[in-house]
Amino acid sequence: MGLVSVTRVGLKARLMSFKNLRSFFGASLVLPLALFAQPVSAQDTGVVYAGGSAGDGVNAYTGGVVALPGAELGKGLAVRAGVSGGQYRYESNGQRISADYIGAEVALVYQMSGRWGWVNVSAGPRVTDTTLKPVDLGNRMRGTRFDLAMQTDGTVGNEWRASWFASYAVNDRSYLTQLRLNRLVDGETDTRVGIEGGVQGDRSYTRPSAGLYVSTRLGGKWQGLIGAGASKQKDRSAKPYVTLGISHVF
Repeated sequence: MGLVSVTRVGLKARLMSFKNLRSFFGASLVLPLALFAQPVSAQDTGVVYAGGSAGDGVNAYTGGVVALPGAELGKGLAVRAGVSGGQYRYESNGQRISADYIGAEVALVYQMSGRWGWVNVSAGPRVTDTTLKPVDLGNRMRGTRFDLAMQTDGTVGNEWRASWFASYAVNDRSYLTQLRLNRLVDGETDTRVGIEGGVQGDRSYTRPSAGLYVSTRLGGKWQGLIGAGASKQKDRSAKPYVTLGISHVF
């Protein structure tokens, strides 16, 4: 068990409400979106990760999961913390708006694992600060906002492996889900090739996405991932994205 997730970007704000756009990036702050896992031992107590994505906007993040005293990575209680930030643009009332955001969150995680795989369930507070240039007074997401984020993620299987991720923000009512399926192609380097699909949205929109990815051991307990795909929203053309991620178990 080990986790890191990489979020994806794929928006061009053209005659699109800020609420829809902001909900997409708000979900990406949670953590992590494209999962990849690596084996851990009983002595491992945590994992750190970092990554980013690019499409019509840019995003970067870093964070970690650390087991609490009496637990270990994959079993018992742990704490997850992370920060994320990025930039994107949208149009409002015929005016082009530039948005810069930064967010942070911390969560209490309950971990379960075995020969079958692993599952995490977590919840905790999230804070996001968004700066708009020029100021958009009609945007309810501007400034600093607090929310409660709930999340579950996990992996089952070995040669063929299925992973999932789901997150929900209680206040903004935004959600993000992802399902991934990969196959082990090189056991020595733990190289895997797979497909991914997901859905994100809130009360006002739904945005499915799909792509391909490759993950591999970079050396020691370092793991890397690269992926690419496209997302599609109603009445808009499909938009490409590319993601990169790295994690280290300790």
